[in-house]
Amino acid sequence: MAIKLTRNVEAYASLREIPVEFLTIFCLTCAERGSGVFNQLSESEQIEWFSQVLNSAWKASLGGASEDELIDILEDFELRYGTLAMDDPDSKEFCLVQAATLAVNAIAVHLNPSAARAEMSGQTLETILGSFDFRLNGSKSVITRRDTQDSSIGRLQQLEQDSQKSTIESIRALTSQGISGLTPAFLEDLRNSCGPARDKIALATEDVADMSGWATS
Repeated sequence: MAIKLTRNVEAYASLREIPVEFLTIFCLTCAERGSGVFNQLSESEQIEWFSQVLNSAWKASLGGASEDELIDILEDFELRYGTLAMDDPDSKEFCLVQAATLAVNAIAVHLNPSAARAEMSGQTLETILGSFDFRLNGSKSVITRRDTQDSSIGRLQQLEQDSQKSTIESIRALTSQGISGLTPAFLEDLRNSCGPARDKIALATEDVADMSGWATS
């Protein structure tokens, strides 16, 4: 049975309208929510690594991390996860690597801003959560082409789409005030706002892991 995921088309179109320096913020909020997946499926050493990567990505948006440091993180990611098999969307490894990619992609977009690449963060998390929705509803997940759409949408994917829209609204509200740059207060509020969705995603990940027989942290 194929899953046809209805994508967050309006939100992704909006990424082409916001200032490029805010594209990383969209990716960071996806990664923050996606940490609920990664942390549930990982061992303590992996969780520590992911936390450091995500913190560095947030700091980078305010100039708190050097380009060399960020490049080292990208290279380390390839060493850690580049050789894992990614041909089974129903596997723990697939979900784990996709969740890790969210933090790494935020860094990549910071280094080379691209609306298309920022959209990848949203698409990736939607794919993970869409597959979780189908598993929790008793259906087997099969990832279809990203442009394939259907009217159905599950609880977790809807949560993510709403969260993405909220992030873009926050960015628009800030830029409408004539503020052209990021501030520590804005970033802290935005990161904290991801907490409730992240926690719901973590609980759902635990349920999916139990159903699938995956070991969790």
